[in-house]
Amino acid sequence: VISICYFAPNWFIARTMACIIQESLNAIRARVDACRGSQPVRLVAVSKTKSIEDIMRPYQAGQRHFGENYIQEIISKAP
Repeated sequence: VISICYFAPNWFIARTMACIIQESLNAIRARVDACRGSQPVRLVAVSKTKSIEDIMRPYQAGQRHFGENYIQEIISKAP
C-alpha cells in the first residue's frame, strides 16, 4: 500500500480561508438586508477565543465590528 500525503502551502490555505470568509460575509449581509426593511442593522462578529490572525481575515473582508466577553480580550487584540 502506498500512501501519499499532500500538504497545501500556507499561502493557499490562507487564500482559501479568505475566500470562504468573504463569501460567508456576503451571504450573511444579503440575508440581513433582505429582512431588515428600512431599519439600520450592525453586524457584530464574535471574536472571543480567536487569535488576532483569525480576526484579521474577516477584517480584511470588510467586517469592522467585533464582540468580546471581556474588555481585556479586546484591548489585547485592538491595534
